[in-house]
Amino acid sequence: MSVRVPLSLREQYGPKSTAWTEGHFPPIVRFWTDDGSCWGVPFHQVIAMNYNPRVQTLLIHCSLGSILVTGPKAEAFFECFCEHKVALVKADGKDIMRVTLALREDRGEA
Repeated sequence: MSVRVPLSLREQYGPKSTAWTEGHFPPIVRFWTDDGSCWGVPFHQVIAMNYNPRVQTLLIHCSLGSILVTGPKAEAFFECFCEHKVALVKADGKDIMRVTLALREDRGEA
């Protein structure tokens, strides 16, 4: 009887995979907030998201804090965000009314 040992990712896909290549960075989504600043958040730092259709608002919790995206197209943005098809969001006063960020109070404290 032989025991089959599972192959590692490197053995399965070869050394050219970007999953473990140094310098490979996850996609970053940029959020232009209402105060005029731009925040970049890597997808892997998103902790949870909640879309509330009653108020057309998407709440994104990430390691940095909470980002609130409000407007008639917030749900469409949510769908594209989940599919990693979003690189930037900025309020346009029509489809996305507001983009705000509330920084975590405990960030950077040990």
